[in-house]
Amino acid sequence: MKNKFLVVTLLLVLLACGKEKSNSTEEVKSVVYEKVEKKEYSVKRAYSGTVNTEALSNLSFRVSGTINNRIAQLGDTVKTGQILATLDPIEYQLNYQQALSNLDKGSANLAESTANFKRSEALYLENSISKASYDSATANYKSAISSVKALEDAVNLAKVNLSYTMLTAPSDGTIGQVKSEVNQNVSPNTVVFVLNTFGERYVEFNVSQSVVGDLKLGEEVQIEITSLNNLKIKGTITNIGTLSVGYGGTYPVKAKIVDPLDTVKVGMTAKVIVTTDNTNKVIAVPLTSILTAPNGDKYVYIVTNLENNIGIVKKQVVTLGATTEVGTEIVTGLNNGDYVVTKGSSVLLEDQKVSLLKGAE
Repeated sequence: MKNKFLVVTLLLVLLACGKEKSNSTEEVKSVVYEKVEKKEYSVKRAYSGTVNTEALSNLSFRVSGTINNRIAQLGDTVKTGQILATLDPIEYQLNYQQALSNLDKGSANLAESTANFKRSEALYLENSISKASYDSATANYKSAISSVKALEDAVNLAKVNLSYTMLTAPSDGTIGQVKSEVNQNVSPNTVVFVLNTFGERYVEFNVSQSVVGDLKLGEEVQIEITSLNNLKIKGTITNIGTLSVGYGGTYPVKAKIVDPLDTVKVGMTAKVIVTTDNTNKVIAVPLTSILTAPNGDKYVYIVTNLENNIGIVKKQVVTLGATTEVGTEIVTGLNNGDYVVTKGSSVLLEDQKVSLLKGAE
């Protein structure tokens, strides 16, 4: 019984000592903070676009007919003058042969008319035939000359049309699309191939009226090709629209791809990241320093009465602006020179003493 009494007495003494010690020592939290000052920043904006090129050519036959052979295939690399497809040439071969035959007949008639004209001219000079006979021979001769000229033109046209049954590449490039097949009847308006002639590739995108004024020709942008694991490549702005198009008064902008890779294909989806400088300095703090009160207000802890690396924290309600590369903009609530807690805010209490971690400032 006496031993139990001693144990209880010792416990009470220890508890009293611990309570007295805790009351006599005020806890000081170690936090990271920074001194508020206005900063310049750049705004990064991302826009969606599509890889395109102005070097696409729609290739069509120049005469009508039925495709009997398609030599070029999708993705083929072709050279200038290379035959890509042909039409059934039989009708055009017959027309050419008929034109040649007609020319032969016309040439024979011209030879006969020439001989008759010369004979009539000689007889007329000898007063052996009438002027009417001479004039008739002259007219036949001139008509034969004109007829032969027309027949020669017909032969040339038939020959050209025959050559048009072969569709050739107008320049070096690759077959980007195939739009017509073998045995298909086509006209001169029917697109057979789309040829990519290795021209410059670009991304066209639209920007708002609040941004278009900040853009400059030659300005560098970053282009990310979505389907190529967000491949990052350089681009430069080459065209800035002066008339708004589409919804919301947006303006078209073109950014040329600098040194495009072969894997970057026309039609791929791209993201263009435009960085615009803001010359107005702003107060901005790290997002980790901003807390939310139960009523929805945003606030930070500022350090006051700083002396010998020790200060007292106070809640300061703030109004937030844009998120920038230098932090979240504070529109109201902070001034240059304020000290804001940037790490450790979530465990602080109003009027609590804090100390600055070594090397944090």
